[in-house]
Amino acid sequence: MSDPADLRQYVRTDFLAAQHDAESLPGWVFKPVQFSQGPAGLVLNMSDGGLQVLTSATEPLADSRYEVVLLLGRSDMDCHDEQVSWFNGVVERKWSRPVPRMGILHGLCFTARNSTAEQFLSSHQAALESGQWVRCVLLKVPS
Repeated sequence: MSDPADLRQYVRTDFLAAQHDAESLPGWVFKPVQFSQGPAGLVLNMSDGGLQVLTSATEPLADSRYEVVLLLGRSDMDCHDEQVSWFNGVVERKWSRPVPRMGILHGLCFTARNSTAEQFLSSHQAALESGQWVRCVLLKVPS
């Protein structure tokens, strides 16, 4: 049987900060209140036109299309509100599989090229490879 990596259409870039065991992952309660309607996730890696997102096992994805909203930023020490920049794009869920003690891993494909989310991930690849976390929220797209 061949290695699944050999079957990929595009080279995948792994984000090192997200490749450790469950103890190193941030908690799941880390999204701004305006995004309370969708499950939070952590971007683990990306390829040309797609990405893999880890979500909590308690919030499985049941639909095929979502808006992925990347959440970037940190809390301001002088203010209790989190100052966050976000980038988005519509994705189609291709597959999901459980990851023991960590959550559910989802393979997602952008439905349109050059969304702000895809542009951000591509242009910040070096920072992401060196350890920057990329949080996200997955919002249902109306049918």
